[in-house]
Amino acid sequence: MKILMLGDYSNLHACLANQLRKNGHEVTLVSDKGGYMKTEADIELRRRPGIIGSFRYLFRIMSLLPSWTGYDVVQLINPGFFALKPGKLKIIFDILRKNNRSVFLTLCGNDHFFVKDCVDTDLFRFSEFRIGTEKTPLILCDPEREKGWLIPGHAEYTKHLYTNIDGAMSVLPEYDMSARIHMNPEKLIFTNLPVSLENLKFTPISIDGPIRILIGMRGGMEIQKGTARLLELCKDLEKDMPDKLEVKVVKNLSLSDYLDELRNSHIVIDQLYSYSPATNALQTMALGRITASGGQPEYYEYIGESDQPIFCLSPLEDEETIKNRLKELILDTDRMKSMTVKGRQLVEKHNDVRNIASLFEDHWEKQIKTKESYGK
Repeated sequence: MKILMLGDYSNLHACLANQLRKNGHEVTLVSDKGGYMKTEADIELRRRPGIIGSFRYLFRIMSLLPSWTGYDVVQLINPGFFALKPGKLKIIFDILRKNNRSVFLTLCGNDHFFVKDCVDTDLFRFSEFRIGTEKTPLILCDPEREKGWLIPGHAEYTKHLYTNIDGAMSVLPEYDMSARIHMNPEKLIFTNLPVSLENLKFTPISIDGPIRILIGMRGGMEIQKGTARLLELCKDLEKDMPDKLEVKVVKNLSLSDYLDELRNSHIVIDQLYSYSPATNALQTMALGRITASGGQPEYYEYIGESDQPIFCLSPLEDEETIKNRLKELILDTDRMKSMTVKGRQLVEKHNDVRNIASLFEDHWEKQIKTKESYGK
């Protein structure tokens, strides 16, 4: 098939694109290369700051749009697949839908319906927007953050897209839980996130000195991901255990450099507000390192696993409880070694890009066949 992938988050589409090419497909990936992450893309499309940057960005999209025709599949990373307002995105989406065989959506990141479920319903016990009914530090310091997703323009556009796509792939349980409420569930499949194990070799953990904790920061997202709070917690623990623990912070590294940092760590602190391990956490486990991230019961239930190799982080716990649990782990090297083996096994079973690519291929073929059999 001839496939066009528009947008990327944390190497998700780039990882899939490489495997799909190995499977014999012709794939064109358009993205901003993840900014500082420097991920792969066939066409780099990045919005620069300022009015001139915005104008050039839109001009380049409109210049490329006539060439984005005749594809069997157009795969969008998110309803906000370009950094444009809903009205412009709707126009581009309708042109893509008219001039290509099918359009699919990767459910990844925030959109109107997901944020609405986080804010206005009890579907989730917590999110980056709410902990129970209480607003998170992110929303307390930036009240406008959630409002942008809930304005009528976003609502109308996202409903239009959900109604008119040919199918969707949810890569985390929380996205799947929300999407099944708002779109035809027959269009939807849960796939898990793809990880290229070929590029992430497992190496047994070596504990011959202090335990090394790594915290990766994304500029501007320290509060949103909870990493600022987690860093403070880890630094306090480092003071309590100066001979047994070292905490290192890295910020805005390229993907290649960041993976090197993962390899040199024992425990990697990911994020506080997620139900599930995302790409950073999965790469950590694939390399044979312990990840501290989302590992809620809903995640294990979705993937059908009883072993729980993730050091689960949750904003429902106070800092002292998390710190005590982390201290217990650091002092139990046998448990640490067991978690690294089980973490790799989990990723091999549920996130191997070869399996995820097959799920995408099967869903494309099924939904296109259904669409064309009805002459729509």
